[in-house]
Amino acid sequence: MKSVQDIIATIERAFREDPRPCCLRCLDVTSQELCEQVEKHIKEKLSNVYTVEDGTCQKKDHHARVIRPKSAGAAMPNYKDRG
Repeated sequence: MKSVQDIIATIERAFREDPRPCCLRCLDVTSQELCEQVEKHIKEKLSNVYTVEDGTCQKKDHHARVIRPKSAGAAMPNYKDRG
């Protein structure tokens, strides 16, 4: 099972390739409990970089809880540098 840090690293890689809003399901995170942990982590520790909101996942064009980079054009920080 992936850890929250592994999933955050996956999110960062995905947004470097394509900065459009994306849901965790499209990033192969299917556990509801893990999704909630990732959302909580983003809200508590990465709120200056990402937002989590209801919206349209641009990867597969469906409604979901999506993660959106606050600045799509800016380089995403390396999660491992955040401690």
